Amino acid sequence: MKIKYLILIILFPINIFAQTETDTTKIQEETLNEVTVSTQIKTMNMRSTVLNVQQLGKGELLRAACCNLSESFETNASVDVSYSDAATGAKQIKLLGLSGTYVQMLTENIPNLKGLAAPYGLGYIPGPWMESIQISKGTGSVINGYESVTGQINVEYKKPTTADKLSLNLYANESGRLEFNADAAFKLDSNVSTGILLHASDETLSKFPQLNDRNKDNFMDMPMVRQFNGINRWYFTKGNYMGQVFLHGLYEKRMGGQIEAENPYKIDIETQRYEFFVKNGYIINTEKEQSIGLILSGNFHKQGAMYGRNNYSGKQLNFYSNLIFQTKLAHDHKLSTGWSTNFDKIDENVQAIAGQASNDINHKKEFTTGIFAEYTYNLHEKLIVLAGLRGDYNTYFKKILTTPRLHIKYMPIEQINLRATVGKGYRTANILAENNYLLASSRSWKFSFVNAQKYFLESAWNGGLSAQFFIPIKNRELQIMVEYFYTQFQNQAVIDLDKSAHEVNIYALNSPPAPLNGGKSYAHNFQVEATMEAFKGFTFTAAYRLTDAKQTIDGKLREKPFTSRWKGLLTMSYATRLNKWQFDYTLQANGGGRLADPDAQNPLWDKEFKPYLIMNAQVTKNFKKWSIYLGAENFLNFVQKNPIIDVQNPFSNDFDATMVWGPTHGRNIYAGFRFRL
Repeated sequence: MKIKYLILIILFPINIFAQTETDTTKIQEETLNEVTVSTQIKTMNMRSTVLNVQQLGKGELLRAACCNLSESFETNASVDVSYSDAATGAKQIKLLGLSGTYVQMLTENIPNLKGLAAPYGLGYIPGPWMESIQISKGTGSVINGYESVTGQINVEYKKPTTADKLSLNLYANESGRLEFNADAAFKLDSNVSTGILLHASDETLSKFPQLNDRNKDNFMDMPMVRQFNGINRWYFTKGNYMGQVFLHGLYEKRMGGQIEAENPYKIDIETQRYEFFVKNGYIINTEKEQSIGLILSGNFHKQGAMYGRNNYSGKQLNFYSNLIFQTKLAHDHKLSTGWSTNFDKIDENVQAIAGQASNDINHKKEFTTGIFAEYTYNLHEKLIVLAGLRGDYNTYFKKILTTPRLHIKYMPIEQINLRATVGKGYRTANILAENNYLLASSRSWKFSFVNAQKYFLESAWNGGLSAQFFIPIKNRELQIMVEYFYTQFQNQAVIDLDKSAHEVNIYALNSPPAPLNGGKSYAHNFQVEATMEAFKGFTFTAAYRLTDAKQTIDGKLREKPFTSRWKGLLTMSYATRLNKWQFDYTLQANGGGRLADPDAQNPLWDKEFKPYLIMNAQVTKNFKKWSIYLGAENFLNFVQKNPIIDVQNPFSNDFDATMVWGPTHGRNIYAGFRFRL
């Protein structure tokens, strides 16, 4: 019994998804396993948690090729994924109508993938490595820091204590991408286990780049990506103690640009990343559910990037610690409190030749330390209240930051869950690191911050209401989720692409040219989603979302560019008897939106983009220990016409590869093989 609580309370003391229950992780796993027996639903809107959490399990991740984290949301209505530009292959996400930089990314419930890792970090986690993904909407728990504004996305890797002894995955697509993944788990004795995860991918068409230019514009539609990636992790248990050690290393190279030219425009991005974490936990008193945990983590990230004649290089060093104490105050009352620190050192060098020549060298040493307390009241699962408060001091901005958050769940009857959330979030905008893909254009950069600093502290309030309905229909259950979220910024860095088609203007939301009463920036997000197993083996999810995101840009309140006004999703899955065959289908309808303003005298692109459809499908044949799959992405072969502006003159003042709102690559047929022991 002690080991059970050790795993559940100590190893995951920073669990963001339900601070209301001692056995949070176990409860989620048991709930998922219990449902799996009677239904084929693979994405769970969690019932027991006070936060609005959606969990994507192993079954959901297998419904598409899922080469990496960025491709794991194809069947999800809440998270949008799109290319940031037509040259680098970088993917970005949106949640609640806002950029993914306002989502706190977590791996194993530890803050990660920020700063230099933000533009390409979604590609650093291979799909076959993931055990599950949890999407939490709203500001989340104060235990993980103050950085969550619109939500948190947590990735759980496969664990040697529960993973298959051996798992292999081989993937190939018609674009020339070959990918190999392998993971193995070893139990050395009753107290020690270890796991190894390996990944290698390469573009076999690198010697024939002409085959990667379907629109014949002499630019590669997708960059050639080569990546080598590995993890080694250890679990230790002894009595009331349990610990983990995690090591991760990555090397990636992206190559793209012009194919044939006397002086070609080249994209060349090389990344090295190393990270670790150590988790230590000890059960103090099982009866009182008292535990103490210490988490230490760090990473080093080095990146060099060439965008034609523009160059960016950066290094980031990060260290993080979190000391957490949890206890049961009374039968329905619990308390979590602790102290956390975070250190970021960033060195950047930008040489921008296009537009206005410049050479920027930037350094930042940012240390944040703070204390937090989180109180949970749980009245027989009918009413759960989670109230949190933290105070931090940030040395770089020389400010004390106060972060209040409140979450309430009320269950009037078993078939209805009502939730409300409100809270504040902060984040440091690392402007060059997070937006260096904009160097794939001829735009010059202009900063209007004090001392032309390249870092800015943003803050916002987020609130939301949601209702879950579980409606029994002929021994089955229809799940309906209705939710509304509103985000209001107090301080924000504005990345203005509208003022001039040849400039990136960066300034504070409330500074000139904002109105005298201050600039505004907000996002309304309404979504309704229905999920059901209609008959044995067949499940579907249908969803519709409306987004209204506006920001004061150049003194005027305007719709944020590159944001779809609405989205529709229909995804279906059918598994035959004994799961011998599985058929998956997804249809996305993406609403239109606004583009950044073109040059008024020489408009080279439209002011708006129109709605479009994306269709994906996959067929899987399962055997006892292995399976094969065949699928197609973007089955309708929809592509954005002329995604690169003035593509024939990449060194001209009009060249711009960042006006991307839709797919730049057409239909992509793939096949793969999986083996598990």
